Amino acid sequence: FFLPFRGLPHCSRRRRRTRSLADAQPSAPQGQHTRVVPARCGRRPEQSRNMADEVLGYKMADGMSAAIKSFQLRGSSGDAMVIRIVHSSDELQIEESCKGLSSIEDLAEKIEDAIEPRYLLFIHKQSHTDGRVSYPIAFIVFMPPNVPASLKMMYTRLVPALVEKFRVAKQFSLSDPEDLTTEWLEEKLAGRGRGF
Repeated sequence: FFLPFRGLPHCSRRRRRTRSLADAQPSAPQGQHTRVVPARCGRRPEQSRNMADEVLGYKMADGMSAAIKSFQLRGSSGDAMVIRIVHSSDELQIEESCKGLSSIEDLAEKIEDAIEPRYLLFIHKQSHTDGRVSYPIAFIVFMPPNVPASLKMMYTRLVPALVEKFRVAKQFSLSDPEDLTTEWLEEKLAGRGRGF
């Protein structure tokens, strides 16, 4: 007669103990189980997008990532980009985009009056001795003479990261727009010139 009443309090204590453990779980120290939560997984895509639109802390202007990707995938011979750093906003910006320039000398004319550094991208039609034709993207860092050291460091610091971003094999330094000729570029691409 008394056995059922002994079991009921025992089950009741087990239920209370289970509820107290569940209530205590949110306030427990952060551990393996509390680190794996849906909210954390939800933040990862946003972080990836932010990282894709930044280069060492410098954000890329709206639409710049898409424009560079299109340049890489669908650009043709003579296409070029002139890129600058906007100091006031720590932003990378496409200053000018050109389609089908007749030669790289045309690109040189666009920077002949520049007094600050610029990043240049140019798709060059390269004919090889075995008859092959390729279209490499040349990445040129234009650094005019007498640039303040702080400005030179700012542009130089981003070069390794931009090489990866632009998916180029080499980068070349340029101090005088008059040196930017087809002969100069082909020597650089052939490995007979010095990089940055």
